[in-house]
Amino acid sequence: MPLPTTIHSAVSPEAIRRASRLFSGDSRDCLHEMFQNARRAGATCIAVDLTEQEGRSLLHIRDDGCGIDDPAALLMLGHSGWGDDIARSEDPAGMDMFSLAGRAVEIQSFSPSAGTAWKVQIPADAWDSGAPLAIAPAMIGWGTLISIELPPDWKQGLSAVVADAARHYPLPVTLNETLLPREDFLKDAMFVENACGCRIGVYDRDPDWPRDQRINFYGHRVKCALPTVREEKDSGSLWTVRIDIMDAPEIHMVLPARKEVIDNAALKALREAAERIIFRAIATRPDHRLPFTAWQRACELGVTLPQARSGLSTWRPQTADDCHGRSSRVIAPEGAMLVVPALEPDIAQALALARGKPPIQDVQLVEAEDALQGYAWYDDLPVIRDIAFRIARDGVVDRYEDGMCLPTDLACGLVDRITLDLMVGDTGRKDGAGSVHSIEIPALVCRNGGWDIDEAIILAVRDGDIMPDRLGRMIFATLFCGADDCDCDSWDTQARSFERDARQRATHVLLGEDAATLEAINMSAWDNLSWLIPLDRKIVIHAERGAITVDFLPD
Repeated sequence: MPLPTTIHSAVSPEAIRRASRLFSGDSRDCLHEMFQNARRAGATCIAVDLTEQEGRSLLHIRDDGCGIDDPAALLMLGHSGWGDDIARSEDPAGMDMFSLAGRAVEIQSFSPSAGTAWKVQIPADAWDSGAPLAIAPAMIGWGTLISIELPPDWKQGLSAVVADAARHYPLPVTLNETLLPREDFLKDAMFVENACGCRIGVYDRDPDWPRDQRINFYGHRVKCALPTVREEKDSGSLWTVRIDIMDAPEIHMVLPARKEVIDNAALKALREAAERIIFRAIATRPDHRLPFTAWQRACELGVTLPQARSGLSTWRPQTADDCHGRSSRVIAPEGAMLVVPALEPDIAQALALARGKPPIQDVQLVEAEDALQGYAWYDDLPVIRDIAFRIARDGVVDRYEDGMCLPTDLACGLVDRITLDLMVGDTGRKDGAGSVHSIEIPALVCRNGGWDIDEAIILAVRDGDIMPDRLGRMIFATLFCGADDCDCDSWDTQARSFERDARQRATHVLLGEDAATLEAINMSAWDNLSWLIPLDRKIVIHAERGAITVDFLPD
């Protein structure tokens, strides 16, 4: 066979034999396609009815539109038959009727040019065969009536599917003569503006929209990734949009089912417009907490916003079990503040002991929010750049900071002095000046490169101002992290066990082995015996290894 000299695009007749595979055959898809055809035909309403005829369940969809002028166009794959205005504004593909492929269907319609009504019956197997179908006269006076023999999988929940298809559809729809409720697709939007042939609604939260369907194409909702803007943590707002298409001919859907939007230049422009409108909505609020990069983006889009509201969350020391926990309280912008970056739990818990001591006794420690870097008020705040510790014992000074391990000869116990060296930048700017402040603290729990309590080095200053209870809580906060394996005890059980261990070790460091032993016995008695003692009685216990005697004290 000789090679052709040219080639061109064409649709093979084989495509007709696969017509039933163009759509999923889902009742929701079919209803949407029929509803869209009725709207394009200029209908003012749609009537949907479910009937039983001769043992068959039928779904009837009737509209009062202009009707189908040429029956031959009905099953012409790829030929829409719509006028220029519809072709320009909606890009119909001439595949809508094939959403019914594989179903037994009867179509009745009025032909305006012929001045008469016609009907055709399409057996379920005729969609793929290309066999000729007879056109017969019909009694319909105007519009179109489509009757579909219901397959078994359509019957379940069909009323709910019809109601959902009508929910955001622009025309009134009745089901068995009952008017179905409709609502604006942009319901509850706090700000609405038109752009790119669409209505764009802005929401200051993230609604639970089914299947993330954020674009409404005349009642047909489709999934599409659209801009979002998140404010910083004290506000917590996530700004989102929904889009109701009105006249956007360049916004194209993926054919044939139209469940996704084609990512083209028009969609890019629509996304940019949506992002701009989000910032305009934010501009209507008295203030905001946008990240600096988002504030810059608003400026690029021509939206003028003030700087983010000043004020930061009060610092809360990180713990091993919740390194990312934050206080929800935001302090007022007035007063001295010192920004604390993210710290490891052992460093953070030690810094907490220095809070309230000179020279930071009158300074509010606040959480760092890196997303606010760039705002002048934030960059002007002093910030902790580094923290290190000096541990003095028997004339030797050891240094400890994040990532370091203490010498192997340094064991848990009392030391002469623990000094926290606080390196503070006068501002958050990298080229700003800084200073070092030394603060003595009464204790330090060093992870020493691990997370296990047996690997940690627990130190306290001899004659320091810390009690076993406070040191025990510090050990717990620095080291405890509950395991969530299925064969582990509950978090509460793990926490109680660790608290007892931490309290006993704190007592051992501060008061010695005998005190720690008594503390362990006391905690065990409290957990296991106290609830057994009658409210109005007292007991005395004489115990030694291998023998315990218990008796009531006389009244």
